Amino acid sequence: MVSSSTQFPFRRTEIKVCPIPFSRMMLALMQTQKSTEVILALDVESRSRAEMIIQAAGENLKWIKIGLQTYLRDGPTFVCDLASEGKNIFLDLKLHDIPNTMAKAIESLASLPVSMLTVHASAGSEALARCSDTMREALPDATLLAVTVLTSMDAENLNRLGVMNTPEDQVIRLAKLATEAGVGGIVCSPKELSSLCDALPSGVSFVTPGIRPAGTELGDQKRVMTPAEAAQAGANYLVIGRPILEAENPDEVIAQIQEEVASSQQSLLS
Repeated sequence: MVSSSTQFPFRRTEIKVCPIPFSRMMLALMQTQKSTEVILALDVESRSRAEMIIQAAGENLKWIKIGLQTYLRDGPTFVCDLASEGKNIFLDLKLHDIPNTMAKAIESLASLPVSMLTVHASAGSEALARCSDTMREALPDATLLAVTVLTSMDAENLNRLGVMNTPEDQVIRLAKLATEAGVGGIVCSPKELSSLCDALPSGVSFVTPGIRPAGTELGDQKRVMTPAEAAQAGANYLVIGRPILEAENPDEVIAQIQEEVASSQQSLLS
């Protein structure tokens, strides 16, 4: 339980809010999709801390992202415990290996109540196709997501890896590879959403980290937008960690973000 006196330090800085260009196709998407969901990235140092944050987040919190750190430490039991409390689980393991190993890893998750699972798109078309097929058997109710270019990377980082594409071009290349292999969703920064909405088939889900409410620190994120900007650009899910984890009142921050997103989407339709 979290006492009323529990404090979550909240550091502030400035993010510039910029207008978002969007196409006619994107407006049509916004008119038909359900409300953009907020996912809490539960990347903290202990299970007790995680449970305290969840308690403080309150009923507004519907989605939780379990990353590699938390999954390795707390295991499948924690995933099941959270699901039993009514939370939707985004299992962000970012699998990246040879096709057979990735497929077998997904098979090992078959008993878990997860709604989304990540693999790296750079594993290649054969691995992505194998993973898509395995998901239909092992986790038929979950969505497989392909991670494109991490939001902590910019053009300089890519160039050092031998990738001469811009981040946007590389994201589009990997996203097309993934969707052609049967992957149902794409993880990308909000900066690439506009291009992806026009480049990919309808029905693809977009999950975007790199979300920072105006006035919060960027940290190690390099390709970012505010929640309202990302929602207007076509994001289905916003992955947000530190701005909520470090807030004095996580429940209020989540409610503010949800209100900001709802208002931004409504403004597109008015």
